[in-house]
Amino acid sequence: MIEVPKRAFDARVMLQGIRLVRLLGRAVGKSESLQEFELTLTRRLGLFDRDFYLSRVDASELGGLSPLRHYIRHGNAAGLAPCPMFNVAHYDKQCPGPLGVNRLLHYGLVGRFKGVSPSPWFDAEYYLRSNPDVANSGLDPLRHFQKWGWRESRSPLPGLDMRRLLAAQPEMRVVKGNALAVFATDWMHGYMQADHHGQRTPRAGSGQVVPLVPQPELGHMLDPALWADVQPRRWASAPVVDVLIPVYSGLDETLRCLHSVLTAPVATPHQVVVYNDAGPVPELNAMLRTLAARGLFELELNRNNQGFVRTVNRGLRLHRERDVVILNSDTEVYNDWLDRLLAHAARHPRMATITPLSNNATICSYPETLSDNRQSLELKHRDIDELAARVNRQQWVDVPTGVGFCMFMRRAALREVGLLDEKNFGRGYGEENDFCQRALKSGWRNALATDVYVRHVGSVSFKGEAAERTTRALRMLEKLHPGYDAQIQRYIQNDLAHPHRVRIDLARLAAQRKRRNVLLVSHNRGGGTERHLLEQTTALEAQGFGVFELRPIRDSRMVSLNHPGMFGLSNVGSLHLEAGGLLEEALRELGIDEIHVHHLIDFPTASATVVSQLAEKIGADLRVAVHDYYMACPRVNMVTPAGRHCGQPDEADCNQCLLQDGLLESTGPIGAWRRAHGRMLSVAKTVVVPSVDVLRRMTPLAPEITFTVEPHEEEPPPRVSGSLLVPVNEPVRVLVVGAISQIKGYDVLLGMARAVVAEGLPMRLTLLGYSQDDGQLAAAGVQLMGRYFDHEMAERIDEADPDIILVPSIWPETYCYVLSGALRSGRRVAVFDLGAQADRVRAHDRHHLVLPLALAEDPLALARMLDRSSRAPDFDRPALPQQQQLDSRWFGA
Repeated sequence: MIEVPKRAFDARVMLQGIRLVRLLGRAVGKSESLQEFELTLTRRLGLFDRDFYLSRVDASELGGLSPLRHYIRHGNAAGLAPCPMFNVAHYDKQCPGPLGVNRLLHYGLVGRFKGVSPSPWFDAEYYLRSNPDVANSGLDPLRHFQKWGWRESRSPLPGLDMRRLLAAQPEMRVVKGNALAVFATDWMHGYMQADHHGQRTPRAGSGQVVPLVPQPELGHMLDPALWADVQPRRWASAPVVDVLIPVYSGLDETLRCLHSVLTAPVATPHQVVVYNDAGPVPELNAMLRTLAARGLFELELNRNNQGFVRTVNRGLRLHRERDVVILNSDTEVYNDWLDRLLAHAARHPRMATITPLSNNATICSYPETLSDNRQSLELKHRDIDELAARVNRQQWVDVPTGVGFCMFMRRAALREVGLLDEKNFGRGYGEENDFCQRALKSGWRNALATDVYVRHVGSVSFKGEAAERTTRALRMLEKLHPGYDAQIQRYIQNDLAHPHRVRIDLARLAAQRKRRNVLLVSHNRGGGTERHLLEQTTALEAQGFGVFELRPIRDSRMVSLNHPGMFGLSNVGSLHLEAGGLLEEALRELGIDEIHVHHLIDFPTASATVVSQLAEKIGADLRVAVHDYYMACPRVNMVTPAGRHCGQPDEADCNQCLLQDGLLESTGPIGAWRRAHGRMLSVAKTVVVPSVDVLRRMTPLAPEITFTVEPHEEEPPPRVSGSLLVPVNEPVRVLVVGAISQIKGYDVLLGMARAVVAEGLPMRLTLLGYSQDDGQLAAAGVQLMGRYFDHEMAERIDEADPDIILVPSIWPETYCYVLSGALRSGRRVAVFDLGAQADRVRAHDRHHLVLPLALAEDPLALARMLDRSSRAPDFDRPALPQQQQLDSRWFGA
């Protein structure tokens, strides 16, 4: 069996073998076998997206070829992307051809082992670091993200919250469509580059992405008007520090850096020294000469390219009595940045180096440490610096190494320790780490100034090359300074800067505070609960409320505090759920007046009690919205492990059910579980349920509570025609819509499909959406229409043109948005007799079907009933039992 190599060496050998065989095959005129081998290997990667590729190629162009075969023969050469997360231009920049195989296979054999990402919106290193379970699985991170990760709201990039990104796009709110397609659009580029500054995220494809600070065209910084008011600095005393800026290329980045340095309101006497390392950009070289001639900075020239380390050392030797700040030419500084940086040096004379916070500075990064934070935030970089200066005034932490994008170096330390090591780090990468280690050994300290923030643009185009050079540098650092890596890992684990980043996050959140403020508490699982949350958020904001969110963190005892219009709040994404701690302090700071509990699944144990206590301690009204039966049944849907509705038994049987798969150990006895949630309901000011059926089932949980029935939306008017009967010689077209799991009726649909085939019934079953196993359904004869977005639902139903829409849920739905779409379609709808689905269908139109739940266990009888009801004008509807009465012992007082 052909398998994709899991080791870099094996993959390189395979690639060289393919290239050699291809060369020989062309020579003798035989290459068909190699094409089959390449096709099989590419398929094994699991990255090719058939539906996405077909959206880029007209089916008539395939010429009878499968999409994958067409990609390998024609699409790759034409520059077509094989999947949403593969940006051809981005990959070609990092791995210019000829590659010898198609780009997707080249990534699988070479790119992924070199740390090359095929998309600017995916950082494999970050993804593995953030998801240890993925790292331990051995799966390719890109494959994991494409297949599972995005649906689990796992972030592909620092600061990019998938749940929030998708939630911000109305057409992607329910993940029944391929939301990853947005990563292949120009909209994504505009969105990632924009400074949103608190604005609602514009919709994909709406053309509304207009950065509040427009991205300048190339050459923008050459405009003389930008420099007209920039004047030379005149100091009352001699400069005490050089700001040393090595320059090579990057026209706009360099000039933007210089403009920020030369116009910053700094009081410290300093000299700006620019070293042009024989740069290849004539326009930049000319502009540097022009600005230097005006006395704005001292310009030094290298006759030949010396490289970063040698150039910096030249600058360090220039004024031997001064301290130095090394500043990369792709940075931007703000406000009185230099004054704050040097204030630390003045207060702490044993600091050899001082590094500020930045968006892209490994252990000094904000908002997310160890990351290149490219995601735009709701505020400008300048505003982050102002917040840091205010909330972290005079604050700093010890670090094992500085970061060279912007690093203060004390002259006394340079005299004692020496300059940068040109011999071992002449090509760059690792030179500042080596200096900082030598300084530590000599009794000096390295500091991170958390009250200063400097933007660092950096480059993502050649990340693979950078990864290789970093690896070499780390080997050398470990050789020269044994234990260096362990030292770094200890710092990362302790993360001394975390409280300082938290303070900036909280200040950003507090800026969103309104006169009245609401905290929405819910899970991260999406679905109908998430959709309702989005609708409520929109309504509350329209009324002038500030809206904040409390979400659980996967597989932990922590919670995250968020704002629906903000990204990059990772530091308040790990708070203990407790009354009396930092969370309570944060809620007070945000002025929370109301806490709305929507769902507590995935939250730490006893969360119902803690949330009630928090509401009481901060004086907030507690409101609860019931979306399912989690407060009464830890399984959420009252379905047994065998996939059957439990029928709401007594406590003993419930505990036995929870014991079957170990759930009882984490939840405790069902009686205590229900009493804890009952107490939360009893102190709530209002408890809202979406249907009368939920009211019937929930009332025994807290008999003293008045439940308010509030449907999520207005029911569509009835418009079903009872005269549209299916002719005898035509099949009945049955459509199932949604994400079909076991509780949503997967077994019902699969069983019915098999029965239809076995009995030769004239019926065509179609699924619009996806299921837990589309392959099984397809093999059983179900036609698959694929995923859809919410806004496409009506059109896609019309496309299927069903005679009847079956909603096969086997649990008592509390509302069901899919049912809403089915009712709006004007088609006949069939549901089982339980839950809100039965109540809503009965009330909507007499032509709909409410079927005995027993038919879920008899797929052949179900198929025959749907067939008869679609053909007979006077169909004798099945007799239904009386509505089951709720056992009063179920919730126990």
